[in-house]
Amino acid sequence: MVITNGAPAALNPNVSVIIPTYNRASFIADAINSCLAQGLHSTDLEIIVVDDGSTDDTSTLLRDFSDKIFQLSLPDNMGRNSARNAGLAYASGNYVKFLDSDDLLEPGSLQLELVTAQRENADIVVSGWKTVEILADRSERLTGYFDAPVMEPIIDSLLAGRAVPTSAALYSRALIGVIRWDETLRKLDDWDWFIRAALRAKKIIRADGISYSWREHAGQGIRSETMLHNALEHHVILGKLEGALAASGMLTPARRQRLAQYFYKEMRVLCLSDKAAFYRGVSHIYNLDPDFVPKDEERQWWMRALCRVLGIRLSISLHCTVKKLIKGKALGGMGN
Repeated sequence: MVITNGAPAALNPNVSVIIPTYNRASFIADAINSCLAQGLHSTDLEIIVVDDGSTDDTSTLLRDFSDKIFQLSLPDNMGRNSARNAGLAYASGNYVKFLDSDDLLEPGSLQLELVTAQRENADIVVSGWKTVEILADRSERLTGYFDAPVMEPIIDSLLAGRAVPTSAALYSRALIGVIRWDETLRKLDDWDWFIRAALRAKKIIRADGISYSWREHAGQGIRSETMLHNALEHHVILGKLEGALAASGMLTPARRQRLAQYFYKEMRVLCLSDKAAFYRGVSHIYNLDPDFVPKDEERQWWMRALCRVLGIRLSISLHCTVKKLIKGKALGGMGN
């Protein structure tokens, strides 16, 4: 059962911000305050916080914002994508923004995105973002700035790997419609969501500036995900993209070739950790492009040359075997 409380939903607000949270008592207040510092009138902004079964002081802290947020409380920890979907079911804004409870919106960024979306009649507005590492003493270290990508043409931009993370986009509610976050994904879920939303969009516009701070810290569960899990999710999401393009008649020969390159990106990881997935991946790549030779997703010239001669299965298998032997000798040397 979902328990609701807090401020009543605004009447037809311009934007809904959905914040899933789980045991983020030390971060959630900052996330909410960053939403309140957007220069938007209270009737234009709906903040929906979904407490995903927290067991720390999160619920206590949320009471301090009871007149400013609409709170959903889930009885059990279902995962951030389930929490986002619960928030979507209650959202009434014309536009939707997702914010993780340990991240911060930049002051005024939401207002800028909203103005841009309304002026351009955009389905999605993408912005830049920055990454920040939170150190043990709670000080912050800036680790990077990223500009919003150009998303035209949309399909080929997606196939080129262009996308934005969770909070660097504002979505039209009419666009996302019945789309829901994939609750089976644990790491690349924001990429999957963006791809599926972008495939429905007719117009994606870039807004100037930085949308939010993506804050990295030791308590993030995403850091425990393995390279193998990342690779498997990568192939699942590309499979969805391929299926959507095929179903709409837009999977041209050139796009099949580009997809083959994109599938290749994670093949070393699969070879090292999941042989069955590796063999399936090899077959699928050649099904997409019978004349496949790695290009943009393979930085090492000698691997490109080796694949041209031996094919990707033998080349990557050989590379991984050598890598394991070198690692084994290194570990053996450390033990002596």
